[in-house]
Amino acid sequence: MSNEPGEGPDKQEALPKLERGTDLSRIFAFTDGVFAIAITLLVLQIDVPTGATGDSSLWSALKAEGTDFAAFAVSFLVIGMYWVGSHRSMRKVKEYDRGLMLLTLLYLFFVVLIPFSSQLLGEYGDVAPVSVVIYIVNLVCVSLSVALMQRHVIGAGIGKEEYDWDNRLSLKSSWFTTAVFVATVPLVFLIGPWAPAVWVLLRFDPYQRRRDRAYEKSATAG
Repeated sequence: MSNEPGEGPDKQEALPKLERGTDLSRIFAFTDGVFAIAITLLVLQIDVPTGATGDSSLWSALKAEGTDFAAFAVSFLVIGMYWVGSHRSMRKVKEYDRGLMLLTLLYLFFVVLIPFSSQLLGEYGDVAPVSVVIYIVNLVCVSLSVALMQRHVIGAGIGKEEYDWDNRLSLKSSWFTTAVFVATVPLVFLIGPWAPAVWVLLRFDPYQRRRDRAYEKSATAG
């Protein structure tokens, strides 16, 4: 029996899901666009000095914006590293689904907040510890959303099988990064805006090191 005009097929289960597919190019493009905007907005927190009458007054005005420059540098590095990590993670995904799309939006939501929290850090980091806490919490949310994305990729089986080991190590690495960020919050009330210096511990991420060694070994063997 044929379907009436406007009606769906008899076997609805045969329909492909509209929010699932293998073409990740639009997700890449959208993500890159958001990152480009976020990283560009960072520089807007630095005001060009006005009213300078000579080198001395200009230099004094620039020194007064030292914390803004520092916040810009740190945030530029943070956003840049998350952009690199995003590309690396998506290259290990064979297809997308609705869950990954929603988690990607959550991830980008916190990414575009970084310019705001970065400006708070630059303006009030040396006088109001809560501004540093807000900045760190922003990064905790970014890192946590990355972990949720990676966990979804593994749980939904939408990752490339040959990179399953990498996806699992990446998830552990994201939990490690989140833990380091959270651990720095109490330090804010002890060392103020210098608390992010503790993030140097991220260089000793054991899961990232295992991933790097595995790829180095593979490259050598090849």
